[in-house]
Amino acid sequence: MCYCGLGQGQNSKVAIRRIGAAIFIMSSDTNTDHKNGVDQATWKRLFSGDLLIYTLIINLGILLFAVDTFVITTIMPTVIKDIGGTELYSWPVMIYMVGAIAGAASAGPVREIFGRRNGYVIAGLLFLIGNLGAAYAPNIEILIAWRLLQGLGGGLIISQSYGLIGDVYPPELRTRILSLISTTWGVATVFGPAFGGVFAEFGSWRGAFWAIVPLALIFCALVWRHIQHSTGDAKIDNFPVTRLLLFALGILCVGLTSQTDNNTYRAGLILGAVAMVTYAMVRDAGSSNRMFPKNTLVPTTAVGSSFWFLLFFTFTFIVVILYMTLYLQVLHDQTPIVAAYISALFSFTWTVGALLVASWQGRAIQIAVIGGGILIVMGAVGLTLFSVEGPVIMIGASLAVMGMGVGTSNNHVIALTIECAQPGEETLVASSVQTMRTMGLAFGSAFAGLIANSAGLSEGATPDIVARAVDLLNQTGIALAVLTLLSLVIFYHYYQRDKSSNQ
Repeated sequence: MCYCGLGQGQNSKVAIRRIGAAIFIMSSDTNTDHKNGVDQATWKRLFSGDLLIYTLIINLGILLFAVDTFVITTIMPTVIKDIGGTELYSWPVMIYMVGAIAGAASAGPVREIFGRRNGYVIAGLLFLIGNLGAAYAPNIEILIAWRLLQGLGGGLIISQSYGLIGDVYPPELRTRILSLISTTWGVATVFGPAFGGVFAEFGSWRGAFWAIVPLALIFCALVWRHIQHSTGDAKIDNFPVTRLLLFALGILCVGLTSQTDNNTYRAGLILGAVAMVTYAMVRDAGSSNRMFPKNTLVPTTAVGSSFWFLLFFTFTFIVVILYMTLYLQVLHDQTPIVAAYISALFSFTWTVGALLVASWQGRAIQIAVIGGGILIVMGAVGLTLFSVEGPVIMIGASLAVMGMGVGTSNNHVIALTIECAQPGEETLVASSVQTMRTMGLAFGSAFAGLIANSAGLSEGATPDIVARAVDLLNQTGIALAVLTLLSLVIFYHYYQRDKSSNQ
């Protein structure tokens, strides 16, 4: 799960509310199945028996990736003050995204070559070494290089963490572990910036990287000790270097759109990125060592249509949220901290929605999935109606409705998609989830920048220009929300077809 547009100014009160909601819902879970004398689907099973250590390892991996994602935005001003490089200010963030997507996409081949445990440990070591290198970086260029390695390791960690869900957890527990991961992401969005802010306050940005090292060491030790070893059956010369380079270059083109205000250049970079990523996926479909499962992005299959949902909903929320803190301040005279809290409603309700429906079964799952899509559309319509004229309370309510829609639908879709995977591809399907969502965030951010720039939005823009850009972004958000809902309807149709054919 990825929360964007949350900015600064969030504090422990939000985290306490999230944790409180999680504890209340978990403790009130009474949905048990006593068939054969075993509780089939309870929160307790995540924290008992063999699953306990997997639950801890997975969430520690998610926490490492998430904190490292958010901490950099807080410490960058201190970094620039210390080692310079203002002209490359955005690169440590952008290159981490490039590495994370390439790392996530390579998780399948890494696992096939090195095995489950060794592949996971390699991911942790890459992340660990990247943090150590960043802590010692003497200039911005070296920092950028180490951030690329951090991203590669982080992407491998998070993708293989999702892969373990398909590999280890039975179907009835997958929505629960995914909801727990959502909570971990939510906590990281609060404490990540604050964590970096402590070190920035004392002018010791290197300490932020050093502080992550012990956690990375613990992660590697836990994986080595407790993850069952499996022997890789692929050769290292089959590693998909060309496809990964195409992916990395494509995402790099997306990142470069933030470096220019020329819409022609931006459009060209986006089209180039789409072409390279598409070509990489076409090559992957015909490969014997695929990075993605069969039927990826084929809309007439359950797996393909679910991946389109992941792309569309991330597109939707990043387009409507990316400039929210800006227009709340410019158009509605909100302080930065209030604007940040309003933006945080999306991530908060995403987490709450995921926890509320985690125990739903049978017909209720369809209600959660399709109903979630409807809520996303309603939220997009509300933002279009109220973002410019207000009132602010309706902006927050619309954002909360959209977040609730994502929360209720997302985890169930992922769990059902894993069920629809072809035999032997459950892990590959699960590990591809984060790649799709991160790609959606990258392309969605670039697309939102293109739209805003076409409306004349630039530094020092007048309120009228900001309002025009916001209107255009939110109208685009409605179209994307409708596509999100459509992808959910298509997904559920093909899921039911596949389920019926397998009975």
